[in-house]
Amino acid sequence: MNWQVTPTALLYANVSKGYKSGAFPTVGATFAIQLHPATQESVLAYEAGFKLGLFNRTLQLNGAVFYYDYRDKQLRGRIVDPILGPQNAFFNVPRSRVAGAELQASMRPLNGLNINVGATYISSKILGSFINYNAAAQRVEMGGEAFPLTPDWQINGDADYEFPLSGSLNGFLGGGVTYQAATNGGLGNLALFKIDAYALVDLRAGIATPGGKWRLTAYVRNLTDKFYSTVVTQPGPDAVIRYTGQPRTFGLTLSYRY
Repeated sequence: MNWQVTPTALLYANVSKGYKSGAFPTVGATFAIQLHPATQESVLAYEAGFKLGLFNRTLQLNGAVFYYDYRDKQLRGRIVDPILGPQNAFFNVPRSRVAGAELQASMRPLNGLNINVGATYISSKILGSFINYNAAAQRVEMGGEAFPLTPDWQINGDADYEFPLSGSLNGFLGGGVTYQAATNGGLGNLALFKIDAYALVDLRAGIATPGGKWRLTAYVRNLTDKFYSTVVTQPGPDAVIRYTGQPRTFGLTLSYRY
């Protein structure tokens, strides 16, 4: 359902039902039960939001709230071999949900200045009682836990200012900030799999022809040289792997668009 309140203001709401087919896990299995397939997953999704063009369209504001009701959500977990210990497996969580909201703003307060800011909040949860093995081969109650690799907050901002240097050349300056809240790499909330919150700062500057046909950009990514993890996983019973992001990186790019 859409309601065009004004030429620059839209309200909407929708309800949808979706399915994800059953699947076999992709794991290095040691015995056949690890390859047991997970059954079909379904979700009933509710969403309502708005799209607003404000101040003579110098500000575009979009927002939404949503609720996803899952049945038999497919997640990775563990089964325990009496000799080798915990092994990776694929299984269904009978009931779970995701609730959240997002807000995004695009601003053009000055000629040549563009600012974009966005934030998303997600609350994921396993509903009811659900008992499974964690990575330490402990059989624990996981009801009430959040999904793995699902931080509750994600925030980003970016600004870019382009200005004339001459009749045939423009200069530009820009930068961005991203933030991700803490999460966990697996069910069971083991400290070994914790992924800490982190914030990254990027900067850029350069010159370009009007219209951007030629563009020379100098950049630095992860300005503060933040050490951070993106994924923590356990490929086997005796190893845990932590993938990290790139350190501070400098670069220069030259692009041509035709």
